[in-house]
Amino acid sequence: MATIIDVAKQANVSIKTVSRVLNEQANVREETRQRVHDAIRALNYSPSDAARQLRSGRSTSIGMLYGDPSSGYQSSLNHAMMQACSDAGRYLVVGLLDEDRAAWLDQLEGFLDRTKVESVILVPPMCDSYLLQECMDKRGVRFVLISPSRAAPNLSIVSIDEQKAAREMTEYLINLGHKRIGHIGGHPDHIASLLRRKGFEDAIMAAGLGQPDDELICEGRFNFRTSLQNAEKMLSLRKRPTAIFAASDDMAAATYMAAGRLNLKIPDDISIAGFDNVPIARTIWPSLTTIAQPFQNMALEAVRLLSKPAKDVHTDKAELIIVPHKVIVRDSCTIL
Repeated sequence: MATIIDVAKQANVSIKTVSRVLNEQANVREETRQRVHDAIRALNYSPSDAARQLRSGRSTSIGMLYGDPSSGYQSSLNHAMMQACSDAGRYLVVGLLDEDRAAWLDQLEGFLDRTKVESVILVPPMCDSYLLQECMDKRGVRFVLISPSRAAPNLSIVSIDEQKAAREMTEYLINLGHKRIGHIGGHPDHIASLLRRKGFEDAIMAAGLGQPDDELICEGRFNFRTSLQNAEKMLSLRKRPTAIFAASDDMAAATYMAAGRLNLKIPDDISIAGFDNVPIARTIWPSLTTIAQPFQNMALEAVRLLSKPAKDVHTDKAELIIVPHKVIVRDSCTIL
């Protein structure tokens, strides 16, 4: 059963444009309208498919589980998933899951029992839980992993190239003339942290700057307070860095505060870069140079994978989808 997402991709237009054509709205160019109709015929798409699904009694909802709603990354992904589900005629059902609690599997069972969802999106770090995946399998729940830590050859994954993105950001700082660059990493148990640090180190070594000094690398653990404390230590060094690349925007914001406490001006005294492009990157001053995670595209791909007909679940191969990232240059970095 084709979806509106499939039609949009086939016609190379947005989902909203397909919706306008289906609703016979006037503000669509005739050439574009024809491409959409051609795609609809080629895919044998019918907008009444969603209604048939409702009549069949099968759930049209997609579940998403995460553990830290305050995270800028997860809140941005949550918003993108809501929009992708809405555009696809689906509903997003979100649940909190605390894996540190002994009864977390009961939490999961309760979520599945109450919501009746038949497909779920698993985000970091829960996408790495074998127990959680095993529970989904036993319940017959389909799921897609967002940026997991480990390869999963039989499961569909949507991610970005974390290492390449971190390397590109570090190269950007080096090209500005910075040679003494600090790095605030994420949680050591998250593969994203390791890949972002590896990308940072790759760029430093490739530029002939040697192995980064230990005092210029610390763990922020994706936690604001921890990042603040460690950034303040790094910026208090007798020979402090001229630039700091934080492995998330939240940790970059903590570095801003540390710089302020030490009366350092951004970017005159210290250039700062982040990773994710969550709302705080655009609201702090000066605005933050960062890596843009393509949340909307990741969400669209995840929803597309979970919108495949049930009959195709066991015949389709698992997909690994790498979505392109982008370096966003703003005001927090300057030429040395």
